[in-house]
Amino acid sequence: MTETVANVIKLEPDLFEREYEVLRYRKGGMTFDQIAQKLGYAQESGARAAFKRAIERTRDEGLAAEDRTLHRARLETALNAIWPKVLKGDLRAIDRMLKILERDAKLHGLDAPVKTELEVTTYDGNLLRQRTREIIETVRELRRTEIPLDSGFGETGAVTE
Repeated sequence: MTETVANVIKLEPDLFEREYEVLRYRKGGMTFDQIAQKLGYAQESGARAAFKRAIERTRDEGLAAEDRTLHRARLETALNAIWPKVLKGDLRAIDRMLKILERDAKLHGLDAPVKTELEVTTYDGNLLRQRTREIIETVRELRRTEIPLDSGFGETGAVTE
């Protein structure tokens, strides 16, 4: 298939540059709201959409590895910032450290897969139909059985004595 103007997405150089800036600011740690204000988007959703478009356009394994490296560096910086408090036994700092380490483990696939046990009970439809027939037949037999008047049971089967 040959490419024509109709089937090729045009990208304005200014738009490309703006999306690249969104990507750069986001990697730098800015929120989408901050990026929107800085670059003149009406709302944070505009900056978020530009970020997603830029990511889709630049998606490849090299970039993903670079992103993981950058993310890990940020986690290490956060851990280093709270480490003195962790060593002093500050429980809030220890809790924060655990969250940072948890995120790092998730990022690098260090956690063992979660084992899940599942118990499944299956029923054989033929067996169920057979048991149902047997119960129905038992009920019919009980209805056909006459109960003597002096047995202590009334018509409904209630005890009358």
